[in-house]
Amino acid sequence: MSEPEHHKVIIVGGGPAGLPLAVVLGGQWPYYQGASLFESRYPDLHAFLSQHSGTLLSLGLPDLVRRGIAPADLFRLLHHPGKKFRGLNEVAYTFQSHDPVDYLLLTREEVGGLWNNVPKNLLTLSPGQWMEFGFYPLQQWAYENGIDFDVNDLIIKHRLIDYYHSIPERFGQTDRIRTHTNVTSIEPNGSGFLVTSEDVHSGEISTYTSEHLVYAAGQRCSLRELGAPGQDLPFVTNRYDQPEDFPGDRVVVVGGGRSADWAATELHDAGKHVTYVQRQSENQHVPLIRDSLYLPYYARIAEIMEEPSPRFDVRYQTSITRIEDDGTVHLESTGQTSTITADHVILEIGGVADYSVFKGFPKIQLVDKYDAYRFQVSQVKVHPHSYESVDVANLYPGGYLAQGIGLVVYAMHGTTYPIAASILQREGILEVSRP
Repeated sequence: MSEPEHHKVIIVGGGPAGLPLAVVLGGQWPYYQGASLFESRYPDLHAFLSQHSGTLLSLGLPDLVRRGIAPADLFRLLHHPGKKFRGLNEVAYTFQSHDPVDYLLLTREEVGGLWNNVPKNLLTLSPGQWMEFGFYPLQQWAYENGIDFDVNDLIIKHRLIDYYHSIPERFGQTDRIRTHTNVTSIEPNGSGFLVTSEDVHSGEISTYTSEHLVYAAGQRCSLRELGAPGQDLPFVTNRYDQPEDFPGDRVVVVGGGRSADWAATELHDAGKHVTYVQRQSENQHVPLIRDSLYLPYYARIAEIMEEPSPRFDVRYQTSITRIEDDGTVHLESTGQTSTITADHVILEIGGVADYSVFKGFPKIQLVDKYDAYRFQVSQVKVHPHSYESVDVANLYPGGYLAQGIGLVVYAMHGTTYPIAASILQREGILEVSRP
């Protein structure tokens, strides 16, 4: 095997956490410019930041933490002083170009992460502008590409993916991003890292070394398994895209979160008989629906369940115990067993953050983070000013994988700037500047 390819920084993951960090390390640095809404809502922060003439990446972030300001929250407020987009003039920071840091981003799909693989017709859970990056607001992207849409509306999958896919070329980072590359192990290499990867298509093995590593592989890097005999049968899948992929009349959807709700609803409305199997109780699922009625497909699933539809059978507190090759599905619910027949079984049971690729390091401490429903992530315990692991020097979990990051889309991008600041300061490229 040839000598490993070396870079100052390796980013693992090209989704909404890894991709913006690539562009910032690629030379797009934020500067405070102020904006009327930010100034009126956060006058103390405005007064503090107005004294700082350099890039915000040179802020003394430990000082901010001591003042009770989480760095990710600061950058979120600069970008989203209000949850509704009012105009580009209300974004409280701007960006200037600088020399890039020597980084390489590795991702096993195209940039955009899991959004490449969500259902074809999916509406996201959020307004489009919550999903954007500060250096390239969706409104600017739409203008540059002659697209007319309201960035405050829920954004559809293909438009979000088109936006993410445009970013490497738009900011001159294409040569620093390697797609369809699956990282299989991360090991110590002196004070840095040795990364081994496999080409998704050819199987070719490559190795890389770096001083810093950003792990932004996402909260669903490894899909959960059903754990029942028959889970590998050809009519059982953990990938739902569109109803046309599932011929026949009877479909079992296993899950209970938002992606399963989408699949079950869309399949029902395509004329299928849907059996919706959930381990959780009705008292856990119904509040998710009730609190999400502002989303069109939650209004629809509420209608289907309230009618009720004869083609929509919800089985709460139920598990699949076995699937047979003739389509018989064995169920267990509070001690009672039953069987149904299915043409397809769709597993929308989520995934977990995969830390098994780390080999030979001290134990990486994890903390569990939950939202009010079923979303949960094992986050890496970090220093709050930099999002660097407390256990492994120069290791930075990105996005939802960093301790303390809220499980909402407009929170996760905030790790971009503190991580970039820590790397740039540690490399001597920037010095801390205090007002």
